[in-house]
Amino acid sequence: MKAIKLLLIIIFVLTASACFASEAVTDPDINAGSSRQMMEQIEKLIYGFTSQGGLIDRLTKVEEDLFGRSLPGTIAERHAAILNFLDVGTDEQPSMMFKLGVAEWVVDKKIRASEAASKRLEDLEVNLTGASRQGNPIVMRVESLLATLLMDPVTSQPVMIPANTTMKFRFMDELSPAKSQVGDYVRLELTNDLIVNQCLVAPAGSLLITEVREVKRPRMFGIPGEVRLAFSELKPLGPQRPPVFVGDAAQSAIRNARKTGERGEGAVIGAGAVSLAGAALLGPVGLVSGVFIRGNSIKIPAGSVTFVQTSGDFGVSAYPIPETLQVNTNNITSSQPDTNNNTSDYSQALQTDPNRDIIIKRNVFQNNYDTPASSPAANNNTNTGGDFELPPEQSIN
Repeated sequence: MKAIKLLLIIIFVLTASACFASEAVTDPDINAGSSRQMMEQIEKLIYGFTSQGGLIDRLTKVEEDLFGRSLPGTIAERHAAILNFLDVGTDEQPSMMFKLGVAEWVVDKKIRASEAASKRLEDLEVNLTGASRQGNPIVMRVESLLATLLMDPVTSQPVMIPANTTMKFRFMDELSPAKSQVGDYVRLELTNDLIVNQCLVAPAGSLLITEVREVKRPRMFGIPGEVRLAFSELKPLGPQRPPVFVGDAAQSAIRNARKTGERGEGAVIGAGAVSLAGAALLGPVGLVSGVFIRGNSIKIPAGSVTFVQTSGDFGVSAYPIPETLQVNTNNITSSQPDTNNNTSDYSQALQTDPNRDIIIKRNVFQNNYDTPASSPAANNNTNTGGDFELPPEQSIN
């Protein structure tokens, strides 16, 4: 029975991929990219690096590795189809990266978002079965893994992350004025799950999109070096990217974390941190804020933590957690700001235990939310056995 199901999955993937190739692309990032840029984006998602050689050969290899065969269409259509399949998905059929993240979270209660999909998948297979299934189509391997772990297909559900939801992140790498370059990508990972109405929005390990915006090297006569680091967006399971910044709620969380010590995690980077690792907050610039480091030999060590907050209510696609996997909210829960943006309850919760998961219990999704650029369409579907049918693509911010 499982073999028949896997065969249906393969047939579905090939058919759906052909449909993706023939439809208009809805993700503006995909629309804007050249064929070369899209090819690099695809390879980085799957392998973690870009290959050498002609576009046709590289594209054919990706398609063979993913689906076991080549897709129809022009080069641009095939690139767009693969990117949509990997990272966008639809209302009823989440992307492959969404599904891989769910599988990783079910096993480890954390994802490794900074690593390549092929490496994450192989490690999961070895962990669960003792052997990698490398050589089989990647999509089939992901679906087989999910069939082993879960009774029901992985679906997505629209939820709303409330404004001023505060999240804690950990620096994965050392940062210093002496080594940083403008445009460097700095890895920060979410330390706790973000859950809204028992739907997993962003597991621990999700990345904060962060970039080095400015670097000044140490100069003569004791003039110190500077690095300006910008935080912009959270990268959750779904394709939407909630904007974040360091506002009052985040600064309150930073102060509370300092009071509790945050032992074993390095410095707490944030408000008034000039005396701690030489870091201070940048004021919000639009929806972007981050960290300013100044000094000749001052560094932010790996393991240092900081806090950011969402800039407004934001609609995302999330994974509805099965009852058997739901956390006990009597033991770990964080109060969230209500509609009047009062952050005192949440700050108090962080002061009690900053290591708790961020669990938002109230129903914050509004069915009449009518801004498709920042909110997925309401999804009222139930599982009626049509697991392999794709609707039109959803609008993605």
